[in-house]
Amino acid sequence: MAYRETQRTRANAEARRAGIERATRHVIARGGFASASVAAVAVEADCSAGSIYTYFSSRDELLRLVFAQAAGHELEVIAGTVAEAATASQIAESTVEVFVRRAVAGRRLAHALLLEEVPEPVQSERLRLRRGYVAAIGAALDRAGGTQIPAEVVARSIVGSVGENLVDILDPAAPNPSPTEIETLIRALTTFTRSALGEP
Repeated sequence: MAYRETQRTRANAEARRAGIERATRHVIARGGFASASVAAVAVEADCSAGSIYTYFSSRDELLRLVFAQAAGHELEVIAGTVAEAATASQIAESTVEVFVRRAVAGRRLAHALLLEEVPEPVQSERLRLRRGYVAAIGAALDRAGGTQIPAEVVARSIVGSVGENLVDILDPAAPNPSPTEIETLIRALTTFTRSALGEP
Protein backbone atom coordinates (compact mmCIF):
# COMPACT_ATOMS: atom_id res chain seq x y z
CA MET A 1 0.00 0.00 0.00
CA ALA A 2 1.37 3.42 -0.95
CA TYR A 3 2.15 5.80 1.89
CA ARG A 4 -0.37 8.60 2.27
CA GLU A 5 0.50 11.66 4.29
CA THR A 6 -2.15 12.46 6.85
CA GLN A 7 -3.05 15.84 8.25
CA ARG A 8 -1.47 14.83 11.55
CA THR A 9 1.84 13.68 10.06
CA ARG A 10 1.96 16.85 7.94
CA ALA A 11 1.37 18.99 11.02
CA ASN A 12 4.08 17.12 12.92
CA ALA A 13 6.53 17.64 10.06
CA GLU A 14 5.72 21.35 9.91
CA ALA A 15 6.22 21.62 13.68
CA ARG A 16 9.61 19.88 13.48
CA ARG A 17 10.69 22.12 10.63
CA ALA A 18 9.58 25.24 12.53
CA GLY A 19 11.45 24.00 15.58
CA ILE A 20 14.66 23.66 13.58
CA GLU A 21 14.23 27.17 12.17
CA ARG A 22 13.60 28.57 15.66
CA ALA A 23 16.65 26.77 17.02
CA THR A 24 18.77 28.19 14.21
CA ARG A 25 17.63 31.73 15.03
CA HIS A 26 18.59 31.21 18.68
CA VAL A 27 22.05 29.92 17.75
CA ILE A 28 22.63 32.85 15.37
CA ALA A 29 21.39 35.39 17.93
CA ARG A 30 23.96 34.09 20.42
CA GLY A 31 26.98 33.55 18.18
CA GLY A 32 26.28 34.70 14.64
CA PHE A 33 26.08 32.67 11.44
CA ALA A 34 29.57 31.24 11.92
CA SER A 35 28.35 29.44 15.04
CA ALA A 36 25.30 27.93 13.31
CA SER A 37 26.77 24.59 12.29
CA VAL A 38 24.37 21.75 11.62
CA ALA A 39 25.65 20.06 14.78
CA ALA A 40 25.01 23.18 16.90
CA VAL A 41 21.51 23.59 15.49
CA ALA A 42 20.77 19.92 16.10
CA VAL A 43 21.75 20.28 19.76
CA GLU A 44 19.60 23.41 20.12
CA ALA A 45 16.66 21.74 18.37
CA ASP A 46 17.12 18.48 20.29
CA CYS A 47 17.25 16.43 17.11
CA SER A 48 19.82 14.55 15.05
CA ALA A 49 21.92 16.30 12.41
CA GLY A 50 20.52 13.89 9.85
CA SER A 51 16.94 14.94 10.58
CA ILE A 52 17.81 18.52 9.66
CA TYR A 53 18.62 17.37 6.13
CA THR A 54 15.17 15.82 5.96
CA TYR A 55 13.70 19.32 5.91
CA PHE A 56 16.51 21.41 4.39
CA SER A 57 18.69 20.56 1.42
CA SER A 58 21.81 22.11 2.96
CA ARG A 59 23.10 24.26 5.81
CA ASP A 60 23.26 27.24 3.43
CA GLU A 61 19.61 26.81 2.53
CA LEU A 62 18.64 26.69 6.21
CA LEU A 63 20.66 29.82 6.97
CA ARG A 64 19.22 31.60 3.92
CA LEU A 65 15.67 30.86 5.00
CA VAL A 66 16.24 31.92 8.60
CA PHE A 67 17.95 35.13 7.45
CA ALA A 68 15.05 35.89 5.10
CA GLN A 69 12.54 35.43 7.94
CA ALA A 70 14.45 37.65 10.37
CA ALA A 71 15.17 40.25 7.69
CA GLY A 72 11.54 40.26 6.59
CA HIS A 73 10.44 41.08 10.13
CA GLU A 74 12.93 43.95 10.42
CA LEU A 75 11.83 45.32 7.05
CA GLU A 76 8.19 45.21 8.15
CA VAL A 77 9.08 47.23 11.24
CA ILE A 78 10.82 49.94 9.22
CA ALA A 79 8.09 49.99 6.56
CA GLY A 80 5.45 50.41 9.26
CA THR A 81 7.47 53.14 10.94
CA VAL A 82 7.91 55.29 7.82
CA ALA A 83 4.29 54.73 6.81
CA GLU A 84 3.19 56.55 9.97
CA ALA A 85 5.46 59.57 9.37
CA ALA A 86 3.86 62.60 7.73
CA THR A 87 6.88 64.58 6.49
CA ALA A 88 10.23 63.78 4.90
CA SER A 89 12.00 64.92 8.04
CA GLN A 90 9.86 62.66 10.23
CA ILE A 91 10.51 59.73 7.89
CA ALA A 92 14.26 60.20 8.13
CA GLU A 93 14.26 60.76 11.88
CA SER A 94 12.01 57.80 12.67
CA THR A 95 14.12 55.52 10.46
CA VAL A 96 17.26 56.45 12.36
CA GLU A 97 15.58 56.15 15.76
CA VAL A 98 14.01 52.74 15.18
CA PHE A 99 16.93 51.26 13.24
CA VAL A 100 19.58 52.21 15.79
CA ARG A 101 17.59 51.29 18.89
CA ARG A 102 16.56 47.88 17.52
CA ALA A 103 20.10 47.14 16.37
CA VAL A 104 21.59 48.02 19.77
CA ALA A 105 18.92 46.05 21.63
CA GLY A 106 19.80 42.90 19.66
CA ARG A 107 23.47 43.56 18.90
CA ARG A 108 24.57 40.02 18.05
CA LEU A 109 21.68 39.33 15.72
CA ALA A 110 21.94 42.80 14.14
CA HIS A 111 25.65 42.23 13.51
CA ALA A 112 24.85 38.88 11.88
CA LEU A 113 22.12 40.37 9.69
CA LEU A 114 24.02 43.46 8.61
CA LEU A 115 27.75 42.83 8.78
CA GLU A 116 28.92 39.27 9.33
CA GLU A 117 30.60 37.37 6.50
CA VAL A 118 27.99 34.91 5.27
CA PRO A 119 27.53 32.24 2.57
CA GLU A 120 26.53 33.52 -0.87
CA PRO A 121 22.84 32.49 -0.61
CA VAL A 122 22.58 34.52 2.62
CA GLN A 123 24.43 37.45 1.05
CA SER A 124 21.83 37.51 -1.73
CA GLU A 125 19.11 37.83 0.90
CA ARG A 126 21.08 40.60 2.59
CA LEU A 127 21.15 42.58 -0.65
CA ARG A 128 17.42 41.99 -0.99
CA LEU A 129 16.95 43.38 2.53
CA ARG A 130 18.95 46.54 1.77
CA ARG A 131 16.95 47.10 -1.40
CA GLY A 132 13.78 46.59 0.61
CA TYR A 133 14.80 49.27 3.10
CA VAL A 134 15.58 51.67 0.27
CA ALA A 135 12.27 50.93 -1.47
CA ALA A 136 10.21 51.42 1.70
CA ILE A 137 11.94 54.65 2.72
CA GLY A 138 11.99 55.97 -0.84
CA ALA A 139 8.27 55.31 -1.32
CA ALA A 140 7.50 57.12 1.93
CA LEU A 141 9.61 60.09 0.88
CA ASP A 142 7.86 60.21 -2.50
CA ARG A 143 4.52 60.22 -0.70
CA ALA A 144 5.57 62.98 1.68
CA GLY A 145 7.17 65.12 -1.03
CA GLY A 146 9.15 68.25 -0.37
CA THR A 147 12.61 66.88 -1.20
CA GLN A 148 14.77 68.38 -3.94
CA ILE A 149 17.00 65.31 -4.16
CA PRO A 150 15.51 62.11 -5.69
CA ALA A 151 13.88 60.02 -2.97
CA GLU A 152 15.86 56.90 -3.85
CA VAL A 153 19.17 58.74 -3.47
CA VAL A 154 18.13 60.06 -0.04
CA ALA A 155 16.89 56.61 1.01
CA ARG A 156 20.20 55.00 0.02
CA SER A 157 22.08 57.71 1.91
CA ILE A 158 20.08 57.04 5.06
CA VAL A 159 20.42 53.26 4.88
CA GLY A 160 24.12 53.47 4.08
CA SER A 161 24.99 56.00 6.75
CA VAL A 162 23.09 54.20 9.50
CA GLY A 163 24.64 50.86 8.58
CA GLU A 164 28.17 52.23 8.39
CA ASN A 165 27.86 54.01 11.71
CA LEU A 166 26.75 50.80 13.41
CA VAL A 167 29.84 48.81 12.39
CA ASP A 168 31.88 49.44 15.55
CA ILE A 169 28.90 49.60 17.90
CA LEU A 170 27.72 46.15 16.78
CA ASP A 171 31.18 44.59 16.85
CA PRO A 172 30.81 41.52 19.12
CA ALA A 173 34.32 42.10 20.46
CA ALA A 174 33.47 45.64 21.59
CA PRO A 175 31.79 46.48 24.90
CA ASN A 176 28.13 47.39 24.95
CA PRO A 177 27.63 51.05 24.05
CA SER A 178 26.57 53.33 26.85
CA PRO A 179 23.19 55.10 26.76
CA THR A 180 25.06 58.37 26.14
CA GLU A 181 26.85 56.90 23.12
CA ILE A 182 23.57 55.68 21.67
CA GLU A 183 21.84 59.04 22.13
CA THR A 184 24.83 60.88 20.65
CA LEU A 185 24.80 58.61 17.60
CA ILE A 186 21.07 59.06 17.06
CA ARG A 187 21.38 62.86 17.27
CA ALA A 188 24.33 62.90 14.87
CA LEU A 189 22.64 60.64 12.34
CA THR A 190 19.43 62.65 12.60
CA THR A 191 21.38 65.81 11.81
CA PHE A 192 22.99 64.07 8.86
CA THR A 193 19.68 62.83 7.45
CA ARG A 194 18.22 66.32 7.70
CA SER A 195 21.18 67.65 5.71
CA ALA A 196 20.58 64.91 3.13
CA LEU A 197 17.06 66.32 2.80
CA GLY A 198 18.43 69.84 2.45
CA GLU A 199 17.15 70.88 5.87
CA PRO A 200 19.07 72.64 8.69
